[in-house]
Amino acid sequence: MRTEWKLRAAAIVIALGALAVASHAVQAVGEIREPASYTSYSRRVLPGQTLWDICGKLPYGREDLQDVIDRCRRDNDIPDPGTLQPGKVLLIRVKKQ
Repeated sequence: MRTEWKLRAAAIVIALGALAVASHAVQAVGEIREPASYTSYSRRVLPGQTLWDICGKLPYGREDLQDVIDRCRRDNDIPDPGTLQPGKVLLIRVKKQ
């Protein structure tokens, strides 16, 4: 009798776990969005310029400038913006409106 109770309890726990996983999967599918379209710009770094200076001069519309800068850092493999070298050409992607 005790073993039967343990089996039922285990079955309930497994069923609840499966339900939780299914719930998260449905939520994740609902959050899938179309990939954003981007307009790409290339800019050559001038002496003394920062990513903030360069990206801030682009028409970034309603997009947060910090998001544009972060994307620029990722796209151009810039781990430390303080090491930006004059003459480097940057690819900068801005979301289309």
